[in-house]
Amino acid sequence: MKLIKIGKVKDIYETNANTLIFSFSDRVSAFDVILDDKIPYKGKVLCDFAVFWFEKLKHKNHFIERISPTMIEVKKLRMIPIECVVRAYLYGSLYSRYLNNSLKLTELHEYFEKTDLQLASKLPQLLFDPTTKSDEHDEFITESWIVENNLVTPTELNFIKNSSIDLFKRVNSVVSAADFILCDIKFEFGREESTGELFLADSIGPDEFRLWNKDEYRPGVIQESYDKQVLRDWLEKIGFKREVEECNKLNIKPNIPRLPSDLLSKISDRYISAYERITGLAFEKT
Repeated sequence: MKLIKIGKVKDIYETNANTLIFSFSDRVSAFDVILDDKIPYKGKVLCDFAVFWFEKLKHKNHFIERISPTMIEVKKLRMIPIECVVRAYLYGSLYSRYLNNSLKLTELHEYFEKTDLQLASKLPQLLFDPTTKSDEHDEFITESWIVENNLVTPTELNFIKNSSIDLFKRVNSVVSAADFILCDIKFEFGREESTGELFLADSIGPDEFRLWNKDEYRPGVIQESYDKQVLRDWLEKIGFKREVEECNKLNIKPNIPRLPSDLLSKISDRYISAYERITGLAFEKT
């Protein structure tokens, strides 16, 4: 195997002209910064989730087989440089952009003109909110910008948008049965070189979606999350998000804080709990 990329969360190896190996790590990133501390069992949970969702969703995807507790083999694709984010609630970066009056959306203009929207309020419809795909910093983009910059054709954009919304609904039906609320999720797609056909790609798990407990949901407040939002909230509380934003302006690296051991355990436990509740399977700590 030839290592071709070290990502924020996973490493990618080339095996031959047609396949890749995804190796899921215990690394964690926030605000596009890879942190020094690792989350116990995170790589295994992400791999377990990837296998579960690729097999569960029945959408044409690049998954071939699992080859180890933290590694899967996938079809090699030419990735579409778009992160297809679908949102059901006003939360995270969407809420920040709403407060800053910096939303650039294709839909829901009249809704976001209201000045009294609450944090974590449910949107009137699912929102397709794409970003660029970058190893450094993702930028929110409009559908017209995507087409104008030739990232995909109008037909392909329609396909990935409709697929993303449909996939959100399918994931939501599963997590809802486990008494979770699916706040938002990110999908990625890639093109098969020989045919041009588009496949669901990358992975699906707590690094790609935001989950809340149904019985704890309260609009207007920060929600308890079963994903890495727990980490983002802690980092924002200590001022790390603000530091990252300032460092980005100056093109310098921020000082990376050490994560408390109880926070690391809390995140690990929530990843595992989410997996067991959603899949109905016992997580094996191997």
